[in-house]
Amino acid sequence: MPMTSDDGRGFTQAELDEFLTGRGLFAKVATVNEDCWPQISPVWYAWDGSSFLIISKERTGMVRNLRQTARCGVLVDNYELPYARVSVQGEVEFLGEDFDYLTPMREMALRYLGPEGMDYAESTFGFARVPFRVWPRKMATWNGGGFDRTFKAETVWRDLGR
Repeated sequence: MPMTSDDGRGFTQAELDEFLTGRGLFAKVATVNEDCWPQISPVWYAWDGSSFLIISKERTGMVRNLRQTARCGVLVDNYELPYARVSVQGEVEFLGEDFDYLTPMREMALRYLGPEGMDYAESTFGFARVPFRVWPRKMATWNGGGFDRTFKAETVWRDLGR
């Protein structure tokens, strides 16, 4: 796809789901710490069509920040051409202690590390974890086609009304 075309547009729902569930792209979660400084954390995630499931380590600054303010930004972007992306403004829901996070952790490990990484992944499962969902409230997407639309117009944030 030529980088100088006008083919750039937002994702359809099917394209969004394919982009977010395809290869193992990291999500970058943006939070603000207690001193109001931004912090960005790369994470594995699972997308179920309506929310991002993230299973973090208990002692991360990201978890501490989200316990203080349960809102965040999320960016999933392709680091190769086409430079597609999904930007989210979302609210966090911490999942209870009864949430079985081992099954999705195994699925994420396979997605991000492949079968050869399962020994490493399994060796970390005993450490304290915090599962949470990010529920998108606003979303901006770009399919990576042609010129980025923001050369000519403001970013379009779609209000998801949730």
